[in-house]
Amino acid sequence: MKVTFMGTAGARFMVAKQLAASGGLYIEDGDARVSLDPGPGAIVQYAKRKVDLTKLDAIVISHRHLDHCGDVNVMVEAMTEGGFRHRGRLFCPSDALDDDPVVLRYLRNFPEEVVRLQPETDYNVNGLSFTTSPRHRHQVETFGFRFGDRLGWVTDSEYYDGIAEHHRAEVMIIHLVLMQCRAGLPHLCLDDAERIIRDAKPRLAVLTHYGMTVWRAHPWEIAADLTQRLGTEVKAARDGMVLEI
Repeated sequence: MKVTFMGTAGARFMVAKQLAASGGLYIEDGDARVSLDPGPGAIVQYAKRKVDLTKLDAIVISHRHLDHCGDVNVMVEAMTEGGFRHRGRLFCPSDALDDDPVVLRYLRNFPEEVVRLQPETDYNVNGLSFTTSPRHRHQVETFGFRFGDRLGWVTDSEYYDGIAEHHRAEVMIIHLVLMQCRAGLPHLCLDDAERIIRDAKPRLAVLTHYGMTVWRAHPWEIAADLTQRLGTEVKAARDGMVLEI
């Protein structure tokens, strides 16, 4: 499995300033090519890295916030060659399609299938299996994912009991938005990330989706400190980083 970080920015200010890119993740595994959370500028990041989007098999959206799905429509058009080829699948929560949708109605027939994600459910894309977590504690319908025992992806959420177990894998990608936990902001803070790593004990934990306070604190220094204190290897993702699992 190869994971490419098409962006590491999280939350509205980092995305608006583009201090880091906001293109989400790209997974290649066997015959499967999957785009995860293509935020604003994803189409540019994929083009920059010469990824042929007409070979994309699926687009997966964890939740409907713009930093996670801002480019979903243009990515669907690219995957389906402007709608002229009926191919690929889109996986997303129901509220990305219903009231105040982020997926435009005119292109919903372009993919072979639009799948409404359900909690704790197994899905498969060309041999790549993944499972949704229980619904996260966030402002909108949100799911994390686990790709077998190899990769766990902890997207935006307030911390809750069981979050480490639901995403436990050899490698875990953790969205770190806040340095300090703040009431009314249901995102993971540094203490939350540390607790998840302690409980799950992955071989490698990768921090990404940085909010402004995390960016200013230098994610690479945060990762080095966690590695030293926890005895688990922790990396800070950077734009364009490739991770082979």
